[in-house]
Amino acid sequence: MRALRWAGVALALPAAAAVGLWRLQREEPLPPGLAGKVVFVSDRDGLDALYLRPLPAGPARRLLTVAEPARQPALAPDGRRLAFVLGGRIALTDLERGGLEVLTLGVDRRDSQPSWSPDGRSLVVASRKVAESNSDVHLLSLDQKAGAEAARRALTVTPGLDESEPVFAPDGQFVVFVREDNLVRLALSDGRAQRLTGGFRRVRQPRFRGDGRLLCLWSQEKLFGLDLMDADGRNRETLSSGSTCWRTLAPAPDGRHLVATFSYDLRFHWRDVLKLRATEELRLLDERGAPVGVLERSLRHSNHSPQWGH
Repeated sequence: MRALRWAGVALALPAAAAVGLWRLQREEPLPPGLAGKVVFVSDRDGLDALYLRPLPAGPARRLLTVAEPARQPALAPDGRRLAFVLGGRIALTDLERGGLEVLTLGVDRRDSQPSWSPDGRSLVVASRKVAESNSDVHLLSLDQKAGAEAARRALTVTPGLDESEPVFAPDGQFVVFVREDNLVRLALSDGRAQRLTGGFRRVRQPRFRGDGRLLCLWSQEKLFGLDLMDADGRNRETLSSGSTCWRTLAPAPDGRHLVATFSYDLRFHWRDVLKLRATEELRLLDERGAPVGVLERSLRHSNHSPQWGH
């Protein structure tokens, strides 16, 4: 009798694994009304590269073929140009015509995390000297002649403090960035800095919604969450919190959804038993951060760093 019971268990385990694999690979229905395009990074061809997926449906396609990893895409407000990071340099491509333009040389400084101004004429980046580990926030002008390096202006000079993830406000009047796990707002008119967050939560990924309010991800010990606040840091509220770690975040142009990089969940999950959850994936969230679907997933390759544009 005991032998029969163990035989049944032995037969059930492969069946459970097969069911789990089928659930992971099947396409989940997405909510109606999705529009625009999502640009993201994937290593499915052996190297981090940029891919574009049209919405509401359609396969993802690779945008460029270059000999080094391409990361941290940033869609321009016109939805046509794309800035990204190429080995510590900021590069630019046109989604309609193609081509590659390198804006910074990466000799004395390493630039990362580009974000467009609302008029599409400049970028803010996190920039660090080659021999240093901390970054400052720099403004790159795109008004130079084709082929020339972008003109640069330092917006912050803070030795000993690391500043990252700068984003332009929708009105172009100020920039929000992360300084040592807190959000800081910097007025471009007079350079005045104002800290927006404090406390024990480690804040990252500031992102503006279409209505001008500010989203951010945070972590505190083993808890992760998503907050929403006014552009001056007031009226802050927690939209979601739990054991799921979202690494990056991008709001939809219409503000009704978000796309986020799912890294891991601290809760026990059946995928952990089957050893199938080893890569990052793009998940669709509603406006309050609740998961509603999967945009890109793979058993072998990571999909991350999304940007959602028109």
